[in-house]
Amino acid sequence: MEIIQVAGLFPPHLGGEELVALQLATTQARRHNVTVYTSDIGAHAMPRRQQDGRLQIFRDRAWRVGNTPVLPRLTGRLLRHKPRPDVVHVHAGQALLPEMVRLGARCRGVPYVAHLHLMVRPSSPAGRLLLPVYQRTLYVGFLRRAALVICLTEAMRSTVVAQFGLARERVAVVPNGVDGEVFTPAPFAGRAERELLIVGRLTAQKNVAAAVEAMAHLPRDVTLRIVGDGEDAVALRAQVSRLGLSNVRFEGRLSPVELAAAYRRATLVLMPSTHEGQPLVLLEAMATGAPVVCSALPELVETARDAALPVENPTPAALAAAVRTLLEDPARRRRLADAALRRIAAYSWPAVAAAVDELYDRVRAGSP
Repeated sequence: MEIIQVAGLFPPHLGGEELVALQLATTQARRHNVTVYTSDIGAHAMPRRQQDGRLQIFRDRAWRVGNTPVLPRLTGRLLRHKPRPDVVHVHAGQALLPEMVRLGARCRGVPYVAHLHLMVRPSSPAGRLLLPVYQRTLYVGFLRRAALVICLTEAMRSTVVAQFGLARERVAVVPNGVDGEVFTPAPFAGRAERELLIVGRLTAQKNVAAAVEAMAHLPRDVTLRIVGDGEDAVALRAQVSRLGLSNVRFEGRLSPVELAAAYRRATLVLMPSTHEGQPLVLLEAMATGAPVVCSALPELVETARDAALPVENPTPAALAAAVRTLLEDPARRRRLADAALRRIAAYSWPAVAAAVDELYDRVRAGSP
């Protein structure tokens, strides 16, 4: 099969959607010819074209308008791609990209599949005005003309169907996966006693500031490791300094092997996000047997079930109370860890790629 993957951002740019695109393309390339068209944003040191067996990656020069990567060459790429693709798979996390894919796929007579990783919310005052208009006028048409729409959870699927008026049978649920060879479990007894861990891009969505402030409500022998980087890094460091917290450490980005070791050491992993799709951090934590304290978002609760302690309103005080509850109850932490290891068996990249292949077959047969 000849597959095109389109992603506005791609590793080494940091983000969950980027990592999913990479993992899916790499796994698909074991059986198919896969070409990724993406931008050079966050990847200026990388070659413009890479090839590894049946996988090709083209990073075109782009510029960024707000959170939107602008890829002027994308439609032309889709029109000239040889051989004719069987399907175009677009990771639809940014504006403009979907419309370019829709145009290119229509001109080629090729079906496209829309992969939604998150229900996008505005991140600025301008976004609060423009995003609803964009979704009502352009994005809804892109989704309705997709051969299939992929969501990560049933909760997300219900939201997409209701918000955009899609037929439920045209919206499929395919979860994210986790690398079970890297993110392996550790013996429960080998974990640190009072070490908290946050992993992810440091943005308002991840609500790291609430976790930092929660540390002011906890004993000083409890430590917090913050792994990742992002636009809120400077503000978070200032917050730590203002609160006089010597037990909060910023560790930047870690390699997958280093990150897996951090999960295996952590007493608890915190995820106080304001909104999510199905974050890789949750799956990685579960794969290592790390107990999780998370926001009570439907997508997180659906994925973790009894492997996490959800917090309805993750204010600093509420987070601190949940952390204190688990620190004082090792038996409950062990139950969360055991549940995580039972549930994670359902998530693997080969299984995800196989599920996507089945959807492609449905599309090619004309019966989504």
